Amino acid sequence: MADLISAIASLLWPLLVIVVLLVFGRQLLSKLRNSDDVTLEIGGQRLNFKQATDQQSDMITDLQREVASLKHRLDEVVPGASYREHAAVLPPYEYAERRGDNDWPRPIETPGGAGLEEREPNDERREPEQSTGPGYPHTVPGGLPTTSRPTPRSILWVDDHPENNAVLADSWRRDGADVKIARSTSEAMRLLEGRRYGLIISDMGRRESDVEVPDAGLRLLANVRATDPGTPFVLYGNVAQFAEAARSAGATMVTGSTFELMEFASELGMFAEV
Repeated sequence: MADLISAIASLLWPLLVIVVLLVFGRQLLSKLRNSDDVTLEIGGQRLNFKQATDQQSDMITDLQREVASLKHRLDEVVPGASYREHAAVLPPYEYAERRGDNDWPRPIETPGGAGLEEREPNDERREPEQSTGPGYPHTVPGGLPTTSRPTPRSILWVDDHPENNAVLADSWRRDGADVKIARSTSEAMRLLEGRRYGLIISDMGRRESDVEVPDAGLRLLANVRATDPGTPFVLYGNVAQFAEAARSAGATMVTGSTFELMEFASELGMFAEV
C-alpha cells in the first residue's frame, strides 16, 4: 500500500504540469511571444522569444512560397521539353561552371530581360560594368582588382541588425560555413582588408555613424567592386526599389527571399558536404 501511494505521489507533479500546459498553454505561449524579458542567444546574438519565432515563421513561409512556385513551373513545362523553351518560368539567374578565381556564377543578361541568353561552351564571360551615372555611390579611386584566393566557405554578412538573421547565420555555421558579421560599411571594409571572402551579403539601408543611410548596401557594393570584381555579392532584404541600380553596379543577386539566398550560397559551395 505504501509503495502504491509513493508511486501515485511521484506522478502527481508531472500530471500537474501537463494539466497546466493543457489549460493555460495558449496563454503562456502568447505571454512568451510578447515578452521582451525572455531572451535566447543564437550564434552570439541575443533575441527575444518573439524575434526567434518570427524568423522561423518567415523562413517556413518563404520555403512554402518557393515550393508552390516550383510546382507551378513544373506543371507548365511540357514533359521532355527543354527548359530553354520556357524561359518565362525560369529563375532570374543561371549558374555556370567556374573556370577561375574571378569567374563566379552571375546573372546572364538578355536584351529587354526576356528569356535567357544562349551561350556557347567557350563563350567569354564579361565582368559587370560599374555604373558612374548620377545616383550611384562613389567608388574607391585607383582600386586594383584583387588576385588573392577566397577563404573556403567564408561569408561576410553586413547588417546593422544582425539579430534579424541570427537563426539563419547560426544554421550556416553548423553546416560548416565561416560567417563573419559586420554592422557597418566601414567595419566590413576593415574585415575585407585582411582576407577575401567567398560570399558577401549586405542589407540595403543602415544606420552608419548615427546617420540613416538608405543606400548603404549600394555604397558597400561600389567600394567592393572597385577592388574586387569577382566575389559574389548579394543584396538581401527589403531591396526591391534598388534592384536595377544594384545590378548595374555589379550585384550578383538582389533578393528578399531566404530560399533563394540559401540556394545560391549552397551552389557556391559555402556548406560542408554531408
